Amino acid sequence: MSAQLQPMAQPRPGAPLLALSGVTMKISGLVALSEVSLEVHPGQIVSLIGPNGAGKTTAFNVISGYMRPTSGTVSFQGEDITGLPPEQIAARGLVRSFQRTSVFGNCTVFENIQTAFHMQGSASLAASILRLPSFRREEAALRERTREMLEFVGLTRRADDLAANLSYGDQRLLGVGIALAAQPRLLLLDEPAAGLNPSETDEFKDMIRKVADTGVTILLVEHDMQMVMSISDYIVVLNQGHRIADGGPQAIQNNPDVIRAYLGSGLKSAKA
Repeated sequence: MSAQLQPMAQPRPGAPLLALSGVTMKISGLVALSEVSLEVHPGQIVSLIGPNGAGKTTAFNVISGYMRPTSGTVSFQGEDITGLPPEQIAARGLVRSFQRTSVFGNCTVFENIQTAFHMQGSASLAASILRLPSFRREEAALRERTREMLEFVGLTRRADDLAANLSYGDQRLLGVGIALAAQPRLLLLDEPAAGLNPSETDEFKDMIRKVADTGVTILLVEHDMQMVMSISDYIVVLNQGHRIADGGPQAIQNNPDVIRAYLGSGLKSAKA
């Protein structure tokens, strides 16, 4: 396992890694979230589900700093991060991967990952310009970390290809590699299976489990119920801005409020 993906130290046992407390978000007079509270504990794969308009994306925007809630708090590793800008939240280890792939299409796959690692570089501008030994050592280390990450996400064979020439599924894997380069403690995945065919979805499920096995906690928004039920340790259900249920996959599948509001006729496929 590569150095940047070694299992990491986690907060004290029992303490949530992420906690929302009474979060309300009003947008142009409409209530997108109403007094929503939830917890994500270290080592979990947690899914946030619900019908369109339930408030899932709004919750992600609040958690990752793209929206400041009207009221309520967001805590990460015991620190109140409510209203902090996204870059400061990401620097604390809460990293978001967006639904649309965020890759540089005109750069190679290797260059995309290497650029992500460069964000953590420590060499000074002078060392970079003069190519001092400290800069050369750091460059060599970043290249090695890039190779390790490409191996981890299964894209070594595509290292020299332009990112724009990857299949959509491989672009999603590259996006995960870019996000992991930021060394997250908590990774937010926004509809990772959107646009993937069944084989690509299975491959991405395996990647989510693989990431979780390194000690990275995962919170995802997803509409593919078969995927959600097969990989989630815990599920939170939103409907019209309210949390209506939470629990393990079996409990959610059998919850009458969830069946009525969301699963409906899709219950059979969710259990498949």
